[in-house]
Amino acid sequence: MFFKMHKILVVSGEPSGDVFAGGLISSLKKIEKFKKLDENGITLDIYAMGGINSAQAGATLIADIKELSVMGFTEVLLKLKTIKKVLRNISLWIESNKPDAVILVDFPSFNFKIAKLANKLKIPLVYFIPPKIWASRYGRIKFIKKYIKFVITIFPFEQDIYKKEGIESYYFGNPLYVLKKKDLLSADLSGDAETKKLLKGKYPVISFLPGSRKTELKYHSQRIIDSVLRIKSAYEDAFFIFPFRKEIDFSYFKDMVESSSALKKDMYMFTDSISFALSSSDLIIAASGTASLESCFYGKPVIIFYYLNYLTYILAKILVRIKYAGLINILAGGEVVPELIESKFNPENVFKEADKFLKDEKYRENVLKKISSVVSTLDAGVDTFDAAAQIIFDNLL
Repeated sequence: MFFKMHKILVVSGEPSGDVFAGGLISSLKKIEKFKKLDENGITLDIYAMGGINSAQAGATLIADIKELSVMGFTEVLLKLKTIKKVLRNISLWIESNKPDAVILVDFPSFNFKIAKLANKLKIPLVYFIPPKIWASRYGRIKFIKKYIKFVITIFPFEQDIYKKEGIESYYFGNPLYVLKKKDLLSADLSGDAETKKLLKGKYPVISFLPGSRKTELKYHSQRIIDSVLRIKSAYEDAFFIFPFRKEIDFSYFKDMVESSSALKKDMYMFTDSISFALSSSDLIIAASGTASLESCFYGKPVIIFYYLNYLTYILAKILVRIKYAGLINILAGGEVVPELIESKFNPENVFKEADKFLKDEKYRENVLKKISSVVSTLDAGVDTFDAAAQIIFDNLL
C-alpha cells in the first residue's frame, strides 16, 4: 500500500501551551491511524517545539520549551538571547524541511515570527489558541488576517470577533474543559492511605496554585507562605496542598516552603496530582491564568491572585483593555470570584476572602452557582482536540 507522508510542525512555548499541543497531536495521530486503513493511506510526521506532552503524544521535539517559559515585558527582555537562539534554530529547520503545515499554539510574540517565515515559504498556517486580542493589542488581528489561514478559538466570544474581521474561525469548546472532564472520569481521587491519614480531621483543606513560570514563583512564594500562616492562625486544623504538574520546575517554591521555620511539616503537602488536590479541597487559591480557570471545574470556591514586577504591572495597566485578570471573570463579564492583584495580594486580604467563603454558606453557594453557569459555556458537545485535528486535516493536508 502506498502511504503519502505529511510533515507537520507544532509550535508551543510554555507548559500550558504544551498541554494543549499534546492533546492536538494525539488527535492528529488518531486520524493518521484511521487513514492508514484507507486505500490511499497517509502518515503524519509531526515535529514540535514543545515539552513532555508534545513528545509523549508522538511528536519529535526539535526545541524544548523549558528555557522559554517567562511572563511579562521585563522578564522577556532578560531571556531575549535564549529566545533569539531558539527562534533561529526553528527557522533554519523550517527552511530545510519545509513542512506541509505549521500549527501555532498561543505564544504570539514568538509565533508571529514563525508565521512570517512560513508564509514566505508558502507553508499554510493555523492558529490553535490565537492571541488574546480582546485583552490587549487588538491591532494584532491585522497580522492574523494576513498570515493565518484560519484560527481555532477556545472561548465562545472569540469566534465572533474573528468572524467580524473576516477571518475564518472555529470554536469547538475549551480544550482545558475537555482535558479535565476526561481526567476526572479516569482519575483516582480518593488518595493513598498515607494521604488519607494526612487529611483526616483537617478543615479547611486549601490548595494553593502559585503559577508555573519561574518569575511567578519568585514573586508569589513568600506571599503565599505568609497567607498560609495568616489562615492557620485563625483555623488551627487548616491543611494546605501545593499541587504541581510533573513537568514544572517548582524547586524554588518548594525550597522556600521547606526552609520556612514557621511552616511545620504536618501543615502541608506537595503533590503532582492536580485532580486529587483540587477535588479534596474546601477552597482553591490560584494564580491568574490557565490554573485559575482549571480550578473552576471542581465545584469549589476559588480566589484568584497575581503579583507582577512593578514595571511589568505599569506597562500592563497601560496596554490591557479588560477589567479583570481571571479568565472566569472575563468570561462572565463581571466578578464571579474575588481577585487579589498586585498590592491587594497580601496575607490579610487572602484571609478575609477565604474566611468569607468558609463561614458564609449562602455566599459560597451563590458563587458556586455562578461559576457553574460560566463553565457550562465552555462545553461545545464535542472533543475539542478531535474536532480541531479534523478541521486541520481537512483544510491543510
